[in-house]
Amino acid sequence: NQDPRPKSPAASLSSIRVADGFRVELVAAEPLVRDPIAFDWGPDGKLWVVEMADYPLGLNNDGTPGGRIRFLEDTNGDGRYDQSTVFLEGLSYPSGVMPWRDGVLVSVAPNIIYAVDTNGDGKADHQETLYQGFVEGNQQHLVNGFARGLDNWIYVANGDSGGSIQSLKTGETIDISGRDLRIRPNTGELDAQTGQTQFGRRRDDWGNWFSCTNSAPFRHIALQ
Repeated sequence: NQDPRPKSPAASLSSIRVADGFRVELVAAEPLVRDPIAFDWGPDGKLWVVEMADYPLGLNNDGTPGGRIRFLEDTNGDGRYDQSTVFLEGLSYPSGVMPWRDGVLVSVAPNIIYAVDTNGDGKADHQETLYQGFVEGNQQHLVNGFARGLDNWIYVANGDSGGSIQSLKTGETIDISGRDLRIRPNTGELDAQTGQTQFGRRRDDWGNWFSCTNSAPFRHIALQ
């Protein structure tokens, strides 16, 4: 028996069916991006992508970290990304990214780090650990995020793993067992939040928060 081969980007696009009034457009595909699990846009239009290339056993199945953060750019303004740059690599199962200040926040258990390119070559040359203590383990249950709240805190999903989380700026430590987290990276503040999200805590325009797990893909966090 032969396993079915992957479709081409064009064939995949043509196989998608959506409700009347909607359409799907292809903006990026291999080889510009590979192994994507999370993404976010920067104010300059760059698409930042987390690539968990080392899932589940590391590169070459030997535990070697192989996660990457890359950004995609549309250099000719046609609405499709045509340039790809690996910003940071050699990460152990990265799970989230958010553009922040001059660089990006990255969730890579047991830490949340800040990575920045200081010399303009497109590569991160400075890293700073902002928070630490997130439990490592099953790669489908790692700390992840991020989402900005209406209160201008940045909200982070627990991942169902928990941990005793310490801010490296303030020294404060809190337990997030059974709860999610919000942070202020500028000051180092952190605060446990009602709800426990496996992947991708998100809100609507009115500030209602929603979580998920493998077995419960959509939950409203009713109490704050």
